[in-house]
Amino acid sequence: MRALRLLPRFLGIVAIASCSGVSLRPEVASREQPAVVQLTDAERADLAAHVDRAVDAAVRRRYVEAETEANAALGIDPRAARARAVLAMVLLQRAKLQDPPDSFAANAGETESLLAERLAPKDAFVGWMRAVFLAEAGHMSAAAAAAEAALARTTAAPAAERAALLGAAGTYRYELGEERAALPHLQAYVGLRPDDASATFRIGWCLLRIAEVPEGPNGPLVAQQRAEAAAKAFARCVELAPGDEDAALAVGAAYLRAAELAGKRKDFAVRDERRTQADRQFREVAARFPGNAEAMFRLAVLAEHDGQLAEARAAYEQALQRDPRHLGSLLNLAAMHDADGHHVEAEALLTRALRAAEPAQLTAEERSRIEQRLRSRPPERP
Repeated sequence: MRALRLLPRFLGIVAIASCSGVSLRPEVASREQPAVVQLTDAERADLAAHVDRAVDAAVRRRYVEAETEANAALGIDPRAARARAVLAMVLLQRAKLQDPPDSFAANAGETESLLAERLAPKDAFVGWMRAVFLAEAGHMSAAAAAAEAALARTTAAPAAERAALLGAAGTYRYELGEERAALPHLQAYVGLRPDDASATFRIGWCLLRIAEVPEGPNGPLVAQQRAEAAAKAFARCVELAPGDEDAALAVGAAYLRAAELAGKRKDFAVRDERRTQADRQFREVAARFPGNAEAMFRLAVLAEHDGQLAEARAAYEQALQRDPRHLGSLLNLAAMHDADGHHVEAEALLTRALRAAEPAQLTAEERSRIEQRLRSRPPERP
């Protein structure tokens, strides 16, 4: 699934030899907090400058610089929570340079991350770094929970810092396939950062997935409205990123789902209107992206559903001209040839489909059914 970029691309850090010995468990080690120190005005200003530079370097994934600035900050005040959160991320990245990761460095990073959170539980940046730390350590569920817990603790934080936490919580729930949990976080995030195309796409996807399963007495109507809202979200994504073919296709898919739901409610006027919008969108995608086979495939499916078989066949063929390995077009066009009694043409397409299909695209049963069809040729029509 498409992901929000929470941190820019890793630029590299200096590796060190792993330490020997046994590290104390992070949850135990982090309980002992540094003593409070009294700072002069000059020291406080120096501390703030080092922390700001450490944070900026960590966000940019310039970990050598981040480590230097974090250590300088901690040399002034060992209770500088943001510096410890940055140092935690540095240690984690260092641990991941080895395969398997260096457990000593990883545990040291976990200790720093927990200590930072205990020192400043209402600091949104510290909470965000804790969530990102857990995600990059491979604990996605824990990362989502950490981001949500930080959101609950940091209601007074600046909007920019809240936005980062909302983006993290929405992203991690989305990556976990928890669309209902992800949606409110993503919507709140886009409310603060309306020009984020990736987040807008995810909102559309969440709405469309939720619309797949209507619930309650008004389920079909509510699901239809969600599908229509998904179409608007995808359209907004296309405005922000005009070259995004996935988003452009998803607009049509959302309108088509809305049409199906309107049909179930016997609201045929709305059904026809949404189908027309879907058809128009797929045609637009097919025209704007000449190499896109999926748009032609969707047009073919719509035409076949409407009984326009010649138009459907032509659209399937155009899809295969764009992508000779497009599985849906190969299978559907083969079925049309079989229905017309043109079994030789159907078998050629089915053979191509077997060769083109990736392991995850066909179940064992589907593959077996195609192979059985190829072994038992029906008689050709005269």
